Amino acid sequence: MALTESAVNQPGNGEPPAAEPPGSRRRSQWRWWPLGVGALLAAAVIVLAVLAATYQPVQFGGEWGGRFPGMPAGTGIRAVNTFGLATGQTYIPPQSGVFTIAESIYNPGPEAVTIEAVSILSPQQQAESAHGITPWPLIPAGPVHWMLEWHSPDQAGPVSGTSVVGVSLASGQAMTLGIPLRMRSACYITGSWTGADAFYVKERFLVFTHWTAVQIQSPLVLRQPDDTGVPASDLTCPK
Repeated sequence: MALTESAVNQPGNGEPPAAEPPGSRRRSQWRWWPLGVGALLAAAVIVLAVLAATYQPVQFGGEWGGRFPGMPAGTGIRAVNTFGLATGQTYIPPQSGVFTIAESIYNPGPEAVTIEAVSILSPQQQAESAHGITPWPLIPAGPVHWMLEWHSPDQAGPVSGTSVVGVSLASGQAMTLGIPLRMRSACYITGSWTGADAFYVKERFLVFTHWTAVQIQSPLVLRQPDDTGVPASDLTCPK
């Protein structure tokens, strides 16, 4: 039997599928663009936060010595082993009084940082000192003074001070530090030597702080000061 036209199967109610409204696909695509922009902004914020958290530009500033204006100079501090073009070391003879070493720091980074602290002691030594362990071989002996190495005639704010805490070190700026110290003991272990080749700067950028080790260009060298438990027969004490 031949099929009539009415016998042919038709989907649904036999009406042709509705056409997609013009522009509906484009609107569907544009609906997601705020999410894409938000994701890019979130990624940028994360990258900036990581950079800020790791930003610690302070490094050695090129100046050093055993004197700083208005601070104790110590006795007999001098450069040694300066043969040829060698920088040598800074020798500090045994002494019981306070003396000063001058070091400098420089900010080569693009943003200013705030100096929170400067110490001859490492963060670990500082923690031990806070728990009653006397530092060795050198002990901090007062606030660290500072002085800008260069500045313009219209420099805003002070160019020197008696405490470096809270001082801003601008991009491209350097400052000299006067670090007051004393020895653990004027008596020293006969025939033994020690020294220090770094000091430590706590710098702050935004809410982030870091302790940075700054190498001393002319390392400090001294007789090894007396420590607890050393027999008197092994010690030499200046008269």
